[in-house]
Amino acid sequence: MKKLFLHIVFLFLLTLQLNAGTAVDSLFIQANDNYAGGYYMQAIELYESVLAKGMESGELYFNFGNAYYKLKNYPKSILQYERALLFDPRNEDIKHNLAKARMYIIDKIDEIPEFVIKRWINSLITLLSSNTWAILSLFTFVLGIVFLLFYFLSYKLMLRRAGFYSGIIVLLLSLTMFFLSFRAKSLFISSNEAIIMTPTVTVKSSPRASGTDLFIVHEGTKILIIDSLETWYEIRLSDGKQGWLQQKDVEPI
Repeated sequence: MKKLFLHIVFLFLLTLQLNAGTAVDSLFIQANDNYAGGYYMQAIELYESVLAKGMESGELYFNFGNAYYKLKNYPKSILQYERALLFDPRNEDIKHNLAKARMYIIDKIDEIPEFVIKRWINSLITLLSSNTWAILSLFTFVLGIVFLLFYFLSYKLMLRRAGFYSGIIVLLLSLTMFFLSFRAKSLFISSNEAIIMTPTVTVKSSPRASGTDLFIVHEGTKILIIDSLETWYEIRLSDGKQGWLQQKDVEPI
């Protein structure tokens, strides 16, 4: 009787989950239909409803950004494209549309070149998703254990030697993939970048209104948040300039 009750509860919860998923899919399809029909504001409202129900994906944020782009709200389209890249960092369509939207913002800031090694590591991290790196790490770990078993169980010297060196190499590869998975997940969860949403913002030398004016940034500009204090963020631009601005002027990616 107890098992029957547990099965009924499980089926009930599963039905609720499936219905919720179907409802979200329906909203997403409806939003896309509105976008295709040129009803961009209605599409945005439906995309917001999908987000409110807990669904996130690169495709959703990409479509979200496209709707804002059609309404010529370039700062918000940039924000949504940047969020889409967190889910799908190698998607060329997202990168292309993001570059188009950036053409309409005022600030054209030169980036400080990254070290070659750092740029290569970042490219490697974003080559695959965090989950894919984790799966490959697990697979190579098991493979490394199998090779080491040859070392412990084989009676032939050649097999023992091959098993030992192959096992060590594959296990090191597994650890590398685990690190890449961890870094990819960390970059996704703890993104400390944001987009300026206020038309014109004066960046201060300190976190108070009486601070010295340092420079001005405009809506749509991407900034890096490096610290916070009460209602202020300390930020850095891609050219290295730093200062403080109010949190209400930006929206985190």
